[in-house]
Amino acid sequence: MLDPHEKNVFDAMVGHLRAEDPRFLRRTDRLARPRGGLRLTLAVLLWTIAPVCIVFGGWTGLLMAAVAATYGVILVNRRGWAATQPNWWTSAHRRRRPEAPSL
Repeated sequence: MLDPHEKNVFDAMVGHLRAEDPRFLRRTDRLARPRGGLRLTLAVLLWTIAPVCIVFGGWTGLLMAAVAATYGVILVNRRGWAATQPNWWTSAHRRRRPEAPSL
């Protein structure tokens, strides 16, 4: 764990690298983004299988279709998760220091 001064120095170095080196910028941004193509493909596959399960599966197929459709929705909703999270190298992840006890 870095002390606050070292953290500020590290953030400054990363900020300088991001401003000066576009290749570094692309690589670090790629770390923060999940690979959404796989999730979206799996969600579409689950939604495609759901009607087949209903037609050929009876009551069990209906249950399987509900689970597949729900999991597909969960996968699609998780795609936007990385955009709301701060990057791992920023100081936004720093935990708040406990406040000093009052005397």
